[in-house]
Amino acid sequence: MKRHFIVSLCYNGILGGAITAEEEALVYRTGKVSVAKRLRHIEMRYADILSFEKGWLFCFPTVTLHMRDRLDYRYIVFGRERFCRLLQEKAGR
Repeated sequence: MKRHFIVSLCYNGILGGAITAEEEALVYRTGKVSVAKRLRHIEMRYADILSFEKGWLFCFPTVTLHMRDRLDYRYIVFGRERFCRLLQEKAGR
């Protein structure tokens, strides 16, 4: 069963979108055409997530995903605790 989260990618500003938790990966999508194509659809395999950390951006809850390829993706996540439980379950982190 797919789970959906309303998120915003923190990358040169705030890019609203959603993350879908699929069987093998988290998939971020945004409909903003004014951003680079590689940022409109980001697939993050659970096996490639090294760790994650919770934080804050002003008054918004964030989660930063540290990936195996040394990229970090920081998201404002609404429903952060549910999102973190999913990460612990799927990625084992």
